Amino acid sequence: MNAAAKLAAYALVLAAMIGGGAGIGAAVGPIDTSDGGGEHGAGHSGSTSEATPATAELPAGGLLVSQDGYTFDPAARTLDAGRTNPFSFTITGPDGEPLEDYERLHDRELHLIVVSGDLAEFHHVHPTRDEQGTWSIDLPALQPGAHRAYADFQPRDRDQLTLGIDLTVPGQIGPPVALVERRTVEVDGYEVTLDGHPEPARESDVTITVRRDGEVITTEPYLGAAGHLVAIRDGDLAYLHVHPLDDEPNGSVRFAIEVPSAGTYGLYFDFALDGAVHTAVFTSVINAGPSAADDSADTPATHDSH
Repeated sequence: MNAAAKLAAYALVLAAMIGGGAGIGAAVGPIDTSDGGGEHGAGHSGSTSEATPATAELPAGGLLVSQDGYTFDPAARTLDAGRTNPFSFTITGPDGEPLEDYERLHDRELHLIVVSGDLAEFHHVHPTRDEQGTWSIDLPALQPGAHRAYADFQPRDRDQLTLGIDLTVPGQIGPPVALVERRTVEVDGYEVTLDGHPEPARESDVTITVRRDGEVITTEPYLGAAGHLVAIRDGDLAYLHVHPLDDEPNGSVRFAIEVPSAGTYGLYFDFALDGAVHTAVFTSVINAGPSAADDSADTPATHDSH
């Protein structure tokens, strides 16, 4: 079976698992569909999110398993449902050897993010690296279905990269749930609110405020910032780099975000309070024009991935 046929077969299998429609990790933009990344797996919807372009001019991260000579190479892509799973991987460099020289980003050499295909499940964890360059961690129990894992890192004296791979957790999958605008959530006794309307293809500021009993709470320092925000696009699960604007906590926390297109996005805010890390999960429906942004709160959005 040639590479194209393998990609198509894998896409059909996973699309059936998650109820049809476009699978996660489907690439967008000018991505090379050569066999360069085929041996590491395949994307879905007939596209090759696992391809390797010569140069990475992408509107978002996490769409490729290999980029600029660096590859996210997991020991396994299928995990068990209902229990923690040992998960190990290497980041191989242009020389084919495990990468061992990293710049530190927010107090860590590498950040590992795992998001479910329906955007409901999110984990931001920090694996450890052994002397051979292999990263490992016990992942929390994941729900059955399709997931995307992202390795966010920066090789020494190189640009920051986010590489992505698809993971599968076999088991019974529930019916899809429509995504709707969600800007205020309750998390562990805190009320967390997202303010600001990002617009496609331009940098925008958003502000997140944590309250307890109606009073604004200043977060504690976490990974060198007042908080951390990750944005994931529904459908292809593209990963967006969001830049914190506040190094020191002082009331509300501000971020600069640029979304490459209209669509529905999951936004995940990690913050520290009372010595523990909490995660607030928002949904933002971003329309094509700024005039429609204020009406988006009442607009439901279905998952492209179902």
